[in-house]
Amino acid sequence: MSSSTLVAQIADPSWVLDPITTINGVHVALIISSDGIVVGASEGTTTGPADRTKRDMDDRAKRDTVDRISAAISSLHGAGRAAAVEALGAHEKTPISTITVQLDADPTSQSGVSAGTLMVMPVGGETNAYLAAAFGPATPMGIIAQTMAKQAKNLGDQLMTVSSRNDGPAS
Repeated sequence: MSSSTLVAQIADPSWVLDPITTINGVHVALIISSDGIVVGASEGTTTGPADRTKRDMDDRAKRDTVDRISAAISSLHGAGRAAAVEALGAHEKTPISTITVQLDADPTSQSGVSAGTLMVMPVGGETNAYLAAAFGPATPMGIIAQTMAKQAKNLGDQLMTVSSRNDGPAS
């Protein structure tokens, strides 16, 4: 499934991302294609004055950040798969269930609190899409993992039941 097909099928990603972003401590949630294209991103909060130019600049900066995160996640998934397959002697098509990157304490922070965790998991089915969430250190990882797994399955189920524009009529 191509990224353009994914974008067309997920017109409103809020039903997937909102259950994740409503968990206290979640910074961002994304749906991305395997080639690193953003399919859906959590809204986040809008800050700054009501000046439209400032808002437009903030929106572009947020979009650039989301695009960088998405591209990095795509690379992370590919590198993680290659390393795990080699290290474990697994077949190259063995699916990855979850990639978790946990950052330790920020050396520039006075508090010494860890920066948090990024969790990535594939969306169910043959969708070539990932669900990702970044969250703070106080957020229970189990709750995030459970919610993400449920939403990834729901999204995969929906994407696999939507017929392609190229499909003929059902027989």
